[in-house]
Amino acid sequence: MKTRTKKPAASKSQTTTTPAAGSKYTLPPSESNPPKLFVLPTDASPEARVLTLPHPATSKPTRYFVDPARGFYEFTRVSAPKKARRSVLLAHGVERSGDGGGAEEEEGYILQSPDLFIATPIDTLFLILPALWSIGNTAQGEEWSTFYDRLFPSDDERYKHLRSVFQSQAGHELEERMEGRMRDICDTIEMGDETSYKLSISKLAQVMYGKAERMVRVGLPASMEEHFVRKALEAPERSVKREDSTLSIEDESPVAASDEASTTTAVGQQVEASAHLHRLLRLRTALNYLSTAYIPPALSAQLQTILNSFVDSAPLTAHLTHLARLKAEAHALRSISDNISRKRGVLDDEDALERADVKKQKREEEEAKKKSRSLGVRKLMGVDVKGMKKMSDFFGKHS
Repeated sequence: MKTRTKKPAASKSQTTTTPAAGSKYTLPPSESNPPKLFVLPTDASPEARVLTLPHPATSKPTRYFVDPARGFYEFTRVSAPKKARRSVLLAHGVERSGDGGGAEEEEGYILQSPDLFIATPIDTLFLILPALWSIGNTAQGEEWSTFYDRLFPSDDERYKHLRSVFQSQAGHELEERMEGRMRDICDTIEMGDETSYKLSISKLAQVMYGKAERMVRVGLPASMEEHFVRKALEAPERSVKREDSTLSIEDESPVAASDEASTTTAVGQQVEASAHLHRLLRLRTALNYLSTAYIPPALSAQLQTILNSFVDSAPLTAHLTHLARLKAEAHALRSISDNISRKRGVLDDEDALERADVKKQKREEEEAKKKSRSLGVRKLMGVDVKGMKKMSDFFGKHS
């Protein structure tokens, strides 16, 4: 008699190789130091390079793009908003591959963080501020020094990378331009054939104020204008009841015409004052931006005293204080209105519950009355009495 043999168990090697044959493609591990995308000027000279220099406000080592023929550039990081996703494709051009051209295709690269680092021009005087004002200096105790001693002292190597740039002809011209900008913000004395420099806070304040006025004249960026100017000067909304307005159409007299003219003049004055306040706030915003981005905090505190003397910002301060008070009142009124609305909703809910309880009680009373009636009464109530006279008709008075 033949018996059915069992299928031999799969070997260990077969069990391990079978899933491997049908496994999915795994992505390579992410890089710890991925490349970044920089946008540089198209007409940069061959001598242009990226150098590490101290940051004007913090003195921390920061990378800058230096072109001896054109000057210095800082890298501004531009990030896409998270709410609106964007993709950037960088390619040399569309290449049509012929027969057998697929073997020479180059592999691309996908950046997880598509941030752009755009080289934007920066004034040279900001880059030489760390050489004129050291971090932690709270007084004007700096000594007189030449331009070369300021940048390349024996105990400081923050500007050492500029030595190689100054060796060429274009670098020598860049050195002269940097010394010229140092002269614009420093007091100078002649010592023989050399000129010594010392930072002048008043001259630096004048340069800063001129830059702020230029920013206002050209126009602030749209985001800065929206956030720091328009929203700051926006008056709070107030709900006005229509019953409170009492307009009379019947009175048409010269007095009404004069009132209308005076109202028009007042509105014109308000518009003119508003334009002046807008300019003052734009100027203050520009100065705050320059001071925060490029000036050390200790030096910025001393500059602020001088900058406040250049323009009368008392009307702007008073107007902002008035707007803050109005916004606080509007917020309080809005809170009271919300509380009243919530209480009114609660009262309406309570009234609805009371009405529902009354209906339920009446329904329960009627059901109890029906249950208390006898069987005969319930049958009599179910009899059709249409067309029949009532019992009271038989006992009434006959005429």
